[in-house]
Amino acid sequence: MKGDKKVISYLNQYLRIELTGHKQYLLNSRINDNWGLEQLKEKQFDYSAEETQHAARLMERILFLEGEPETEDHKKIKASNSVENQLDLDRELVTFAVNLLRDAIECCATQRDEVSRELLEEMLADEEEHLDWLETQLDLIGKVGVQNYIQSQM
Repeated sequence: MKGDKKVISYLNQYLRIELTGHKQYLLNSRINDNWGLEQLKEKQFDYSAEETQHAARLMERILFLEGEPETEDHKKIKASNSVENQLDLDRELVTFAVNLLRDAIECCATQRDEVSRELLEEMLADEEEHLDWLETQLDLIGKVGVQNYIQSQM
């Protein structure tokens, strides 16, 4: 089925964010494992797996619409030297994703592509939940201090 070019473009933009997120969260997970931060390691690993699942679903949709999945990274991944920096970089990526998804959903509605719209709405809910978690973690660091936060993640 030939899909709308604007919709496919948005799907590809979000695919690139998901693939970048997968790598970023996986790297953070391994760093946190190395630092002995078991709880944070598990959370980051779970988010990495979720991004992989989202990417697979996006690729399926793009291919169904006779588009070509774009798999290059949204941005360069860097190892973070602190927990606070990790969470802040994650928040930046997720905030960008949320804003893109809102625009993409509007485009899908305009182009009457309800299947893509529903897929992206589901992913928006996941991203908003992730953003809330990140903001909560950063608020906790502000309230209890980074050392106490790190201790709670062991």
